[in-house]
Amino acid sequence: MRVPRRSFTLLMACLGIGLISGALFPGLLSGFTGGTMTPDEERLVRPLSLPPHGEEAESPRSSPEPTPRLSATPDAQGLQRASYTPDADIETDLGREEENPTSYEALDLEEGERRTTAPEWNSYTIRPGDRLSALWGNDWGLPMATLYRLLEDKGNARILNRLRVGQQVEWQTDEQGYLTRLRIWGDHGRGTEWKREAGGWDFSRREVENAREVSHLVITGQVESSISAALARSSDLSASAVAALVVLLDRHLPVRSRARSGDAFTLLVEQETLVGDDEPYDLRLLAFEYQGQQIDVRAARHTDNRFYTPEGRGLLPPFDRRPFAGHYRISSPFNPRRVHPVTGRVAPHRGTDFAMPSGTPIVAPADGRVSRVAHHPYAGRYLVVEHGQGYTTRYLHLSRVLVRPGQSVERGDRIALSGNTGRSTGPHLHYELHVNGRAVDAMRADLPESHHLAGEELRRFRRVSSALLAQLEQADRSRRVAMAPFSEMAATM
Repeated sequence: MRVPRRSFTLLMACLGIGLISGALFPGLLSGFTGGTMTPDEERLVRPLSLPPHGEEAESPRSSPEPTPRLSATPDAQGLQRASYTPDADIETDLGREEENPTSYEALDLEEGERRTTAPEWNSYTIRPGDRLSALWGNDWGLPMATLYRLLEDKGNARILNRLRVGQQVEWQTDEQGYLTRLRIWGDHGRGTEWKREAGGWDFSRREVENAREVSHLVITGQVESSISAALARSSDLSASAVAALVVLLDRHLPVRSRARSGDAFTLLVEQETLVGDDEPYDLRLLAFEYQGQQIDVRAARHTDNRFYTPEGRGLLPPFDRRPFAGHYRISSPFNPRRVHPVTGRVAPHRGTDFAMPSGTPIVAPADGRVSRVAHHPYAGRYLVVEHGQGYTTRYLHLSRVLVRPGQSVERGDRIALSGNTGRSTGPHLHYELHVNGRAVDAMRADLPESHHLAGEELRRFRRVSSALLAQLEQADRSRRVAMAPFSEMAATM
């Protein structure tokens, strides 16, 4: 039977296309024929997971050449988002033409031994023209998904949608910035509290009374095994109060690393308790005296909530605004509500990015102690410096670190060279400032400027501190003392 010329031509064309496709793209046929994949093909389609924190990512091949790789990262809804990642351990040219180099990953660089402390309360008084949705996300930095979840309940919506000028709102967050407790106060000292249930995202609601009791404790002790054990011997302190005090002390004194057996201390503590709660609503260290082998200091709180010696010398060193010499533009500012350009989801930017060539010297903005030098798949080479009184700085995407953990640094010392390691879109320095465990805008934060108080400020401090330090002088044992709240003392001095 003769095949028509047109059909024969079409058949040969299809056969030719098939042969060419098979030669160029053998993987297309292997899925149908049952053929095996090459190792490189297998690597592209197999599910990938991120390495445990602190461990190096597994190299996809033995060749020393840097190989791009895919990673799957779960988002807030548990969906897997695929992304392209150059080898995190190697300087890359990815995005070198990017005008505003930055990174978009939410980084968790916390040390393995997390410090446990009572979360601090934030407060805000409603003003004319305020909208809760704008305050929630823009000013307070809370996830909008949490607000929407609360509003799903009609009882919650009735309260949250009827805020009035003058009402006080208070809230606590966990270390990741998620809401844990919320209080809204109404008339006659009554209010409503929402508390996140353990192990989930649901909130319970209850009525509370704004009746607070302020008490003062003088605590004396001697270190035998640890500062925590010495504080735990006080019957007036709960377990959470002990943990909070250890962190407060370590913010002002390096008691974790420098406390020794036989050291003696005396603390003046102010506790504020809400009626009906067993745990302190707020815990403040007002004054302390520590006499030890490596630490010998006496200090009191001032109205700026920083500590000074009786002579007015600050325990917190002065800070430079930027950790480098010269001028480099900000390529991405601090923004807790920044949106990821690919996923469209909120990707908080808890630092300030400066566009600068790799190898630019980075200097310590203040005296401090290097607490961590490490590598992270996203942050690249990074280091953390603790400066005391809750001030900590972080430096990410470095090409080289010039210091080691435990090393003391002085203001202006070179500590690193900037780079482009980890996941970033170009050479830059990612710089973070944390105050009391919370990231703040380093370009706007109130930074200490002087070692010593002077003039009227010094005279005011001495009027406040004399009453506080007097309680330490009379301390021969732990006891409760009767005195006015610190806020009242500070307002009348």
